[in-house]
Amino acid sequence: MKIFRPQHKVNNNWELLLMLLFGLICGACLSTLLQRARKSTDPTYSQYPAPEDFTSSQSVSTSISNATTRILCMIVSSSLQSRALHIERTWGRRCHKLLFMGNPADNTAKLRERHTNSWTKTRAHLQHVYQHYYDDYDWFLKVPDDTYVIMENLQHFLASHSPESPIYFGSNDWEQSKQGFVSGAAGYVFSKAALHRFINLGHGNGNLCSNRSYGIDHVELSRCLRNAGVIAGDSRDEDGLLRFLPVPPYKSHGLLSSSAISFHYSNVEDFYMLDYVIYQLHPFGLSRDPPQHQLKVIPQKWPIELANISQLH
Repeated sequence: MKIFRPQHKVNNNWELLLMLLFGLICGACLSTLLQRARKSTDPTYSQYPAPEDFTSSQSVSTSISNATTRILCMIVSSSLQSRALHIERTWGRRCHKLLFMGNPADNTAKLRERHTNSWTKTRAHLQHVYQHYYDDYDWFLKVPDDTYVIMENLQHFLASHSPESPIYFGSNDWEQSKQGFVSGAAGYVFSKAALHRFINLGHGNGNLCSNRSYGIDHVELSRCLRNAGVIAGDSRDEDGLLRFLPVPPYKSHGLLSSSAISFHYSNVEDFYMLDYVIYQLHPFGLSRDPPQHQLKVIPQKWPIELANISQLH
């Protein structure tokens, strides 16, 4: 006996299948459009995937363990929404402490950093760090958010200096350096003793440091530290080349030290490119120094903190 199957049921099954397929295609297209819209409107959105956790796959090429010299990294930003994520995903992961100093809710042009009021902000930043983190760290790195830092080179450089010595470092590529001024365009790093002298001898003392609400950062800071007995160290290498670069790598020809520490005016793309070239790219025929068995592992990632400049005290 032949069983009769109504044709309309077969047709209904095909219609349901086609409708399901059409719905999946529409959903995928809608998801793509929403993702593109987010890229164009959200400054914190990154098209770059988070890199593999550095501590789980690689070791740091340095003879000095990061656990020996504790460095706090303070990132000065007028807009924490634009670069904080990318710093945390790249070089910031190698700090013992990553602290963002700025305005987390910044969405106006009025909050942009200006050289005329940078001195006031610098005093507030250093005072905040001294009050809350002084006992836990040996060195204090202060950099703008458009700077990339090679933390292993900084560790190695600082290994020959004691945090108990009142000294600080920055870029020595300015004409003012002949007068004792050090540029912080590519960052400053202060010893524990230097920060102590700045706060307890200079800060608030009008005879040693300016108490004005305006002033150019590197001029006022260098003068204040000098009056407080803090040495402006020379960060150049043995060939006189810069370690703290006030320009990005592609503009540093003839200035770039093989032990460079930081690059100023670096954009988000530079962050990821430098991270890849330094830590992942291995050209054939070139060996990494020191040998693998001598490499040290960096410490675990520390939590990130945000400090609103309007609330610093």
